[in-house]
Amino acid sequence: MGYSASTYNHALCAFDQYCCIHFPNETILTKELVEDWVRLIDKETINSLNRRLATIREFGRYLQSVGLPAYVMPPKMTASQTRYTPHIYTNQELTAFFHGADHFEEMVSDPLAQYIVPVIFRVIYCCGLRPAEGRMIKTEDVELSTGKIYIRETKRHKDRAVVLSDDVLSLCIAYNLLRENICGETEYFFPDKHGQVRGERWIAYQFRKCWRISGITEFASPSPRIYDFRHTFATKKLHDWMDSGENFYTMLPYLSAYMGHSTFSSTAYYIHLLPDRLKKSPAIHWQSFADLLPEVLP
Repeated sequence: MGYSASTYNHALCAFDQYCCIHFPNETILTKELVEDWVRLIDKETINSLNRRLATIREFGRYLQSVGLPAYVMPPKMTASQTRYTPHIYTNQELTAFFHGADHFEEMVSDPLAQYIVPVIFRVIYCCGLRPAEGRMIKTEDVELSTGKIYIRETKRHKDRAVVLSDDVLSLCIAYNLLRENICGETEYFFPDKHGQVRGERWIAYQFRKCWRISGITEFASPSPRIYDFRHTFATKKLHDWMDSGENFYTMLPYLSAYMGHSTFSSTAYYIHLLPDRLKKSPAIHWQSFADLLPEVLP
């Protein structure tokens, strides 16, 4: 269905443990079991609860699809969700972050890491990638002769190609030579020391480390995430189009395809993140986008 295992593994493991303790002899996904499991846990956010609700609902649907009896929780039981407000990076923050990435110290136990960090974050930001898409780039999908990267097996299985800017392509070419000298041929373009894909925790740790090296440790709410590079890419692209007088109606579909969105409204959402002075611009007929923009909850 296009979801990464990381989106549901944690919830299903927790559900297994819960069943072992509270319903050790149950062999069917019953209504009683599901309703007991989905009670709001102390200090749990509504968004976290909704992830658990969605996981157990899809598990029930799966069981029914293979001929097993199971209770499927109605969609209307989903709680009202609070939309996360992205951190849109300023130019000063981007400069500081990449300065930190460029000054990573050598790691004897992981000699390729110091060369990966400055490149992988630039690729994620400059191509508007989801963090997992950046980590899982395969060497065979990188065309250094053209600067094209083929992004496979993404969210909703929507494969696409992105193109590197000239400066980021130059960095990738230099990095690729180092990678081949240190590791030889590897399946993944940003491999770990065993030649496998870098993990989610690894890149999150390097992200925090870059900020420490940069000297920036405090931010106005919300705090930045790696995923916010993608949000910043999109909003800056919209900003650039407005400055250059581009036609939003013709350009927005290109951005949607480039970012791998499954719906046009997912791209139009970024209009909400533009500064108020731009959203009030008479050059754009914002009302025309009203049916495309998803509701933004407080």
